[in-house]
Amino acid sequence: MEAFAIVTACGIGMAVLTLLFKPFFGNWEEFADCVRFWFTPDLFSLVRGEAVHDFVAELKLGIWFFCGGGCGYAAYVGLMKVFGPG
Repeated sequence: MEAFAIVTACGIGMAVLTLLFKPFFGNWEEFADCVRFWFTPDLFSLVRGEAVHDFVAELKLGIWFFCGGGCGYAAYVGLMKVFGPG
């Protein structure tokens, strides 16, 4: 049962990420921009004058990941509580 719960939770997490992609990013270019800022050191962004944009892009990407991971984890816990052992 645990393997089923893990697979289902991963599927739910991916579905949430897919559904929230358009509201968070709008298009692939904005997503790529957020990923670029995620890997760019904050000092470089500060020197270039992009510190605020860097912060917003990293926050947006982090919240998006948190929503997908949180929903997947909640699904796993719920499935294990309902169908798990004990």
